[in-house]
Amino acid sequence: MNTIQRKGGKKITRGERIKASFLTGTSYMIPIVVAGGIIQAIAKAIGGYDVANQAGTFAYMINQIGVCAAFFTVPILTMAIAQSIGDRPAMGPGLAIGYLANQINAGFVGGLIGGFLVGYICLWMKKWKVPNWANGIMPILVIPVFSTLVTGAVFQFVIGHPIAVLMTTFQNWLASLQGGSKFFLGAVMGTCWGIDFGGPLTKTAASFANALNADGVFGPTAVKMAAGMAPPLGMAIAVFLQKKKFSRGDIENAKVAVPLSFCYITEGAIPFALNDPIRVWCSTIPGSAIGGGLAMLLGVESPAVHGGMFVVPMMNKPLIFLMCLGIASLITGVIYAFIKKPIDPDMIDDD
Repeated sequence: MNTIQRKGGKKITRGERIKASFLTGTSYMIPIVVAGGIIQAIAKAIGGYDVANQAGTFAYMINQIGVCAAFFTVPILTMAIAQSIGDRPAMGPGLAIGYLANQINAGFVGGLIGGFLVGYICLWMKKWKVPNWANGIMPILVIPVFSTLVTGAVFQFVIGHPIAVLMTTFQNWLASLQGGSKFFLGAVMGTCWGIDFGGPLTKTAASFANALNADGVFGPTAVKMAAGMAPPLGMAIAVFLQKKKFSRGDIENAKVAVPLSFCYITEGAIPFALNDPIRVWCSTIPGSAIGGGLAMLLGVESPAVHGGMFVVPMMNKPLIFLMCLGIASLITGVIYAFIKKPIDPDMIDDD
């Protein structure tokens, strides 16, 4: 049964609590992924893609900074999830289990599961009735030791190896995709950005891409960037092509949509979707799907999970990425310019 818990005067279901903990973990994780990914990309720009084999060089040392930052991606994820459930006593155990997840190659999924295990064990232990003299040592000794030992044992002897095998198999499957299969995966991912412009569907697809990025698979990150930047830029292109079909407000929104697109803020398309959802979807879905499919098919990779145009130079194929984004945006813009219903003449900009 889905229990109800009170927090801040509001009733929160267990499902909502789990979702909130997951989002907390990913919000703590993303800055680490961004820092590690961008620093490693800078090192590659200086020393080439084999920089990891150039020990002792300046580029290698810069790369090591990024590697060290990226290593903490899973431990920070695990710690944040555990802390959001079990409070401060869960932070140390969360870091330890996240580190263990890295060591046994359980990756993002292992860290995710470990965070929830630690968090709920700590939450359960905080409800124990203990003598007054033990109250002081529970959060600094008993809870951290017990939760770390139990969760670590579960990982070492029960679920760690299966998770590692699952992650390795999945990554090998992604690497083996060719032609139509690669395009299809990228198109399915891209469609999410063309539907809800930063909403829950987009966040689900982004979490998938971020998880793979944390495990060193950078293709889906480029997919999400191309698919997510296309809708607002496509709306601006549509306004440019058929200005007379749009209101003054639409024209102003289009001016804002361009910098938002360049910053990978898909929400720049929302004002258009609110006023004309069906036609906007008919243009953004094919645009984002094709942009995402092409990025995956052509092997574009982005070590940075956010940043838009600012991180394009750090991608392995920046010009190919810009081509994918351009095609996606043009498809969206041309379709919407064509199917957009003309507005009342009184609303048209006089310029």
